[in-house]
Amino acid sequence: MVHPDCIRSLGCVSYHLLRYYLLPLMLSFPDYVIVNEKKVRIVTDFREYIKLMDLLKDEEVEEAEKKRLLACWFLDDPGPDFEECLQALTDFVINYKETKASEEEDNNEEDDTKHNQVIEYNQDAPYIISGFLECYGIDLTEIQYMHWWKFQMLIDGMNEDCELKKRMGYRSIDLNQIKDKEERERIRKIQKQIAIIDHEVTDEEIGDAFGNMMF
Repeated sequence: MVHPDCIRSLGCVSYHLLRYYLLPLMLSFPDYVIVNEKKVRIVTDFREYIKLMDLLKDEEVEEAEKKRLLACWFLDDPGPDFEECLQALTDFVINYKETKASEEEDNNEEDDTKHNQVIEYNQDAPYIISGFLECYGIDLTEIQYMHWWKFQMLIDGMNEDCELKKRMGYRSIDLNQIKDKEERERIRKIQKQIAIIDHEVTDEEIGDAFGNMMF
């Protein structure tokens, strides 16, 4: 294990960057959330959080029923702290990059740019499965378990040449930023071909969905 003092010796900027990237190697992924200074164990397999996304965006399920179903993601009884547990689960779902984001906020002004949705777990399932096989030799259809944060980190770290990352890259392009007319039309056609059909909930929508169930 790399000692923190060794990392600090490389300088302030390097320390913060290495601290973020080495953190998953230095610590195990959490299998609980902290609520009122108590650990509440939760389900952490990536498949369960894809199901959670589907639940949150299902308009046919009423908020009260969603709230009842979300209790299934807690392995310990939340008891009277259920509302706080929902908030903690929200943070767990969307904040796996919290360390990096909080450090970048110190050096960057708030970005008002609207970001395109780049992945939909169900629609992109074939490319996610093939990407894990191509980049890591991992068959997601056969493994018994993978932590939600690890799943997202491995997607982030995929080779840029794999089909999933190409699709994510094209979806992320803002056509308004492309000056060349022919290139803009080329990218527009590609985006149309790989457009996300079934809307995936964004981080903000996840927070809103959980928030609506707390009141």
